Amino acid sequence: MKKINLYNVTCNTDDNYVQHCCVMLCSLFENNKDISFHIHILTHNLSHKSTDILEKLVIRYHHKITIYTVDESKLEGVVFRKNRPLTKAAYYRVLLPEILDISIEKILYLDCDIVVVGEVKELFEFDLTEYALAACEDPAPYTSLHRRQLNMALDSKAFCSGVMMINLMYWRDHAATEKLLTYSKKERGEVYLHDQDSLNYVFKGKWLKLAYKWNKTPLSIVPLDADQKKFDMDEFLNHPIILHYASPLKPWSNVWFPERKEYVRYLALSQYPDPKIQKISIMKRVFYYKNIFRYFANRYLRPFIPRFIEIILVDILILLRLIYILIFKPRKLNKILFNIWLSRYK
Repeated sequence: MKKINLYNVTCNTDDNYVQHCCVMLCSLFENNKDISFHIHILTHNLSHKSTDILEKLVIRYHHKITIYTVDESKLEGVVFRKNRPLTKAAYYRVLLPEILDISIEKILYLDCDIVVVGEVKELFEFDLTEYALAACEDPAPYTSLHRRQLNMALDSKAFCSGVMMINLMYWRDHAATEKLLTYSKKERGEVYLHDQDSLNYVFKGKWLKLAYKWNKTPLSIVPLDADQKKFDMDEFLNHPIILHYASPLKPWSNVWFPERKEYVRYLALSQYPDPKIQKISIMKRVFYYKNIFRYFANRYLRPFIPRFIEIILVDILILLRLIYILIFKPRKLNKILFNIWLSRYK
């Protein structure tokens, strides 16, 4: 089929994430064969080997690629969290208006821990004239301190920055890069979500909320969001467009879970040389498999359990848990009681 248009897509990567970047790009190309892409890679000191792998992949699918070397001196002073800190690469996208040609007015940003399983053309058709970007809602803020840092009202919403349809015209017209850098370098005590916090602080109330099918986290059933319609829930559960492996459980680990097969499939199609699989400790694997079992039980068993039996089983489990807490962890009793109360009356 003849390619009819040019769609701009960007991502950040380094040598450690090139394998996953290739998977993301391959999945994008395989599921959007009727359109042409211009891929904009933001990086710093990317090796010749990694550059060659990326260029060959994009060219094999007959798309265009430009690789930009980011001037990291502009990011001097950005803050990181103390536990699991990221590199400056996390902040590259705040520089997009300065890096990309002014002729590019709109661009799709994708994290590398993503697999695209459907067509993305619809994202480019949203009218973002009055918005800085379009994205899916995120559970943040996570604490009272986090809310204060973001200067968010109680009823304000935050977005996940892993998938963003960015209105570069809005960013340029509102000096977004300068504002984002100012907040990113601000000393604010505990750091929660790095550049995502910066984006939410600067673009508060200026983002278009997307359906969750554009950013589905594996092992999730349906987000508890009253804004959704029934068809939104069905699309999220059964027909998502983008899978975002944002949780600690990654598809390149040696732990099986349902959506891992998509990553494995596109890894093979990408022809990435000598792919690496991360080995997870036995204790972590047990923890992950417990969550996987809970997912299957909730999705496939729970709908068939009579309500009165479910209520009895839940109450028995709560009682056993309370006994355990009283004996071994009495300091956590108030927190457990609060959570039980919340589950009953929310």
